[in-house]
Amino acid sequence: MIYKSPFGKVIALSLLATGLVSACETSPMASDTNLVGAGALTEADAATGEGIYYPKVTLSDQPEIRFGPILGAGPQERQFFVDQINRAATTSERDIALVVQAVGTENQTLLFMPLNRDGSPTPYIAKAMLARMTSVLRFAPAITEMGISQEMDVYNMAAILGFDRIVVTDGRAFSYQADVVLSADN
Repeated sequence: MIYKSPFGKVIALSLLATGLVSACETSPMASDTNLVGAGALTEADAATGEGIYYPKVTLSDQPEIRFGPILGAGPQERQFFVDQINRAATTSERDIALVVQAVGTENQTLLFMPLNRDGSPTPYIAKAMLARMTSVLRFAPAITEMGISQEMDVYNMAAILGFDRIVVTDGRAFSYQADVVLSADN
């Protein structure tokens, strides 16, 4: 995937080398407006995917976002990003089994769901998973070549691709959300 960066350079994102996670893609029925989750009826929000792909957000955060979306970052590019992560993760062994999806009406929610875990993830586990992804991302060839490896993290990569939020969920009752939209203050 090739993007024109806000820095005026052409970036070739080699996502196959990142080896972040494994995943699958599913699509809800357009008529799904209420789904049962964690034993209670949850109102669905098709714009974000909440109530369709993940339960109501139980904890939210606003990390520092330094980069806005690049020109041309739309739903197809976000889905391609997720597909490349999934493809890379399914070609070799990984430590953590994780479902990754781009969800919402414009694929603007980047969703991570750990599998095969005993118990529900905690806020600490959710943040640790995103920190691990940041470590891997910082060594991706495109990021190191641009010289921004220390500024780049999983939150800012999601922002560059036009995601509005990152959600880590157990798919039952816990959902951690990080809003990754560049604020007017930055």
